[in-house]
Amino acid sequence: MAKPIIGMIPPGGWHYIDGDARINADSYSDLVRLVEHYRAENSLPVGDVEGDISAYICGNWPNFCHGVESVTVTSVNAPTQLSQLLDDIQVWAKNILQSGKPVNYVTDELAEQRARVCRSCPKNKNWQGGCSSCIATARRMTASVRQGRDTVSSAVLGGCLVQRHDNRAAIFLDRDEHVKAPGLPYDCWLNI
Repeated sequence: MAKPIIGMIPPGGWHYIDGDARINADSYSDLVRLVEHYRAENSLPVGDVEGDISAYICGNWPNFCHGVESVTVTSVNAPTQLSQLLDDIQVWAKNILQSGKPVNYVTDELAEQRARVCRSCPKNKNWQGGCSSCIATARRMTASVRQGRDTVSSAVLGGCLVQRHDNRAAIFLDRDEHVKAPGLPYDCWLNI
């Protein structure tokens, strides 16, 4: 029979759901004692408290237990909209940097005009959250794409949820360097 690993506190702490009640404790032994007490106070059959707690914990978090025959591995960090945008920005920057063809850039004045459009766009999202080494890599790559250039407004830009690129770098690239994705906002600078 599977048993909880006493040295590993399950997610949410030591707890057990008994009917509609959630019973919390500081340790496994306290949890057993509190569940027994709860059942006795509420005229419920005491039954096999340790077995019930083990089944609950090991059924929900098998990696926190001894004697579990098969553990289904799930992703701890399921992809989020933010992490997917970060991944897409890295791919976008890598494709530009490794293309081998010269990149055409626009003036700082035009880049500033574009930055102002992006700043007010609801599709402009901060992509710099989550994996710190991934963020550092993406920052280096996008800085290389824009050749370290910035304007007054560009430093606060995020990524585009439609184009899947870093707006801070993209505003410096000539329009011919972009492939327009469907669903761009009407007032996007790529449409002007």
